[in-house]
Parts: sequence; C-alpha cells; structure tokens
Amino acid sequence: MDLSYRIINVFAAADVPFSGNALCAFPEAGNIDDELMQQLAQQVNLETVFVRETSDDGAQMRVFSPGGEGRFAGSASLGAAHVVNQILGNPRKELRLAAKTVDDVVVSPVGKDNWSIKATHAEVRHLQSTPQILASLVGLRLESIQGEVMVVDSGRSGIVLPVKTVEDVRKAHLDARMLHSYAMLLNTEPQVYVWADAGEDQIESRMFYGPQGGVVEVAATGSGAANLGHWMAENGRFGHRRIHQGAAVGRPSYLDLVVEENGDVFVGGHVHEIASGTFTV
Repeated sequence: MDLSYRIINVFAAADVPFSGNALCAFPEAGNIDDELMQQLAQQVNLETVFVRETSDDGAQMRVFSPGGEGRFAGSASLGAAHVVNQILGNPRKELRLAAKTVDDVVVSPVGKDNWSIKATHAEVRHLQSTPQILASLVGLRLESIQGEVMVVDSGRSGIVLPVKTVEDVRKAHLDARMLHSYAMLLNTEPQVYVWADAGEDQIESRMFYGPQGGVVEVAATGSGAANLGHWMAENGRFGHRRIHQGAAVGRPSYLDLVVEENGDVFVGGHVHEIASGTFTV
C-alpha cells in the first residue's frame, strides 16, 4: 500500500525552510488502522495528522504523536487546515476539523498562507509566590521578574511568567527537579512560558515543559501563546502582537496573537509545506 505524506512547518517563516514546528500529514488516510497510524508517527518521529474523511466544510482527522494518540494542538490544527484546504481545491474558507479525542476545532484563513484558531476559554489563577522562588525557577536574578505571574489553563495549563527584558528571556534556564516540584505544588502541568515585551507590539518568548521528569524547550507552541493571550486579557492588554520564539533551539518561529476586548483570544501563523513523498507499507 502506498501512502502519500507531506512535511509542513507551522508558525514558520515563508523564506526559512527550517523554521516553526514540523508536522507530518497523511492526506488520504481513510483506510489506515490505529496500529499503522501509530507506527507511521513513530517512523517520522513527529506529530502526525491523518485525514480520514473530507466534506465541503472540513474533515474528520486523527492526531498521533510518537507516544500515542493526542489532541488537536495549535500546530496540528493549522497544519491540518492547510492540507484540507488543498484537498478541497484551495477555497480558503473557514474549516471545521473533527478529531476522536477532542471537540471540533474551527480554523480560519488569514491572507494567503496563514491560518488562525480561536483559543478555548481559560481558567486563570493569580500565582501567590515570592519573586525569589520564581527567579530561581527560571535561573534569573530577582530583579528580572516583572509583572503578574499567573497559572493559565486554556486546554493545557502552565505558568505564564513575564520578565523584564528580552535578554532575560534569552538567559532563562530551568532545573528539571525544581520545575516538577513546583508544578506539583501548584497543581499544574510542568510548563513555564517565559516572555518579555520587545517593543512595537513584538514579544519574545520561550516555552519549557517537563516530559517524563525532564525539561525540554519547544520551538513554537500555540497553547503557550493562547495562555499568554488570556494573561493579556486578564491584564487589559488588547490588540495584535507578533511572538518570536524558538531561536534558542535553532527553529525560529513566529506566532500571531490577537486579544479582543471581549476576552476572545486568537492564535495564528504561517504554514509552509517543505516536503512530500510516499510510504510503501
């Protein structure tokens, strides 16, 4: 059996082939069983989207990571919308994507090759902690911590931690043991989103999370940007901002964040297809 696939970068720059979050998509996956979908995701070692069935307004999907079936995250949603749009003949319209493990997701086109998704409503908790602990958590000086630190959950919970300067973002580093201990104490996922204003509606950020007791930095994260958007709404900061993320791991990424005055949050970015091929299985 021959199965076509595509490699797509989400939250990418159009002129940088190795930017954004890499995603694999199988556009004709209606007859693939669960075992094979899992094996294919493990083979490519990427988050992988399988298009099971299309209709005029969207598609039925399955999403697998190398570790198992997952939910629609920001990268998977935007990358899937790009693929489904091509299957439907490039109508560039709002698409409804359905997956087995989550509620339907609506993805909207923005410009030529960008897509945007509305973030789910969030639970926001003001974090009661000393600046000394927060500074130790991210390996920075006490004076680097600036602004309200919150735990935000818009589908994936985490700490949103503003720091004083872009240089502070770049210097941040986390100890795995402290991250997991702190997450347990706060009853949140071991995830910290460190960010700073970079001027002219630009933001520089880094996202750290803790799989299997460790700590990993990711190039771009829609959930982290969504949590930041809810932080912005909670603090009365509305409008459009461009987030720069991923430089520290060699994958520069760019996310568009829109926070409306009614509290709605939208996260989007550019989708860039860089490769295609065929699996023979």
